[in-house]
Amino acid sequence: MSARLHPLFRAMTGMEPLDFRESPIVDSHLDLAENVTLFGRDMTLPAAQLRAIERRTRQQATATLPELVRGGVAVVIATVTPGFQVADVGEGFQPCSALYRTPEEAEAQAIKQIDLYHVWETKELVRLIKSRADLKDHLALWRDDRIPGLVLLMESADPIVCVDDLPKWWQRGLRLIGLTYGDTRYSAGVAGGNVSSKSGGLTPEGYKLLDRMAELGFSWDISHLTEEGVWQGFDMGFPRVCASHANARTLTPTPRHLSDEVIRALAARGGVVGLVLYNAYLEPRWRHDRSILVTLDVHLRRQAEYISGLVGWGAVGIGSDLDGGFGQQECPQEIDTEADLFRIAAVLPPEARQAVLGTNWLNFLQRSLPD
Repeated sequence: MSARLHPLFRAMTGMEPLDFRESPIVDSHLDLAENVTLFGRDMTLPAAQLRAIERRTRQQATATLPELVRGGVAVVIATVTPGFQVADVGEGFQPCSALYRTPEEAEAQAIKQIDLYHVWETKELVRLIKSRADLKDHLALWRDDRIPGLVLLMESADPIVCVDDLPKWWQRGLRLIGLTYGDTRYSAGVAGGNVSSKSGGLTPEGYKLLDRMAELGFSWDISHLTEEGVWQGFDMGFPRVCASHANARTLTPTPRHLSDEVIRALAARGGVVGLVLYNAYLEPRWRHDRSILVTLDVHLRRQAEYISGLVGWGAVGIGSDLDGGFGQQECPQEIDTEADLFRIAAVLPPEARQAVLGTNWLNFLQRSLPD
């Protein structure tokens, strides 16, 4: 391993990194900046130190910057969010500073998160990836310094006050957009999901937004979107589509996840599905019976094998969503922090390990990022 390994790593952690393999790991969904700007977490600390400070009994930290370095996570699709809409979470949500009621409030939250990512880049904690050339250069540098590269994804398009603002977001470094979490003025959304179906799809503004996104070069993340909205976007022929964090609805029966038909259509368009590591999304009974032991070996394997059975291993990736509303106690037994993502390889067939842990998402980004 290079002596140049992440110049700030030992100063931040006091720990030696794990024994990296040469193959980079990609996590297609982490709420890194949101955890800082909305919830006040210090993401430059190792998870153990942050847990000691926070003293939580649930949602304990797993996905800090040192854990990405320690685990050999080369690329993260990192979110930019509007915070939480009052209609989705209620007036009593804490902290109240995370709530928004207007597009302008959502815009301000998102810009604050983008600004934080740029500060991290200035401090050499991350590299922002905006193009294919950036990705190529980053991967070459990462093999020596292990600094994570971030591709920015807007989760819920509420910060886009009007469609004509899209070029500004492109200039800020945004490269992927998901239209919804809950309902937005662009489409109906499924939020965290429940067992009942959800009707509704794209609004007229949603059609305009997707059309302009396609023109400018954005990729479209269908996570949290109703099935009707997904098919409406597919029928438009949108060229760059993925699901940054979603599982198979057949195994986790809620509209939050993807039907077999959507998975097939997504894969046919060159998309990848990032599997979520939240226990309730891997084993639905866990939500009501916390005595059930959820594991990678049983439950993530089942999701991965099911989707690969539909479309092949080339459309399966990892979109852990760790610390996206759940933490160490709410994810599979084998995962203590983001540094344990490599353990997923053990539940995959040997010929699929490298692809699922990284190559499938890298191939998607190489196809979808601008020249």
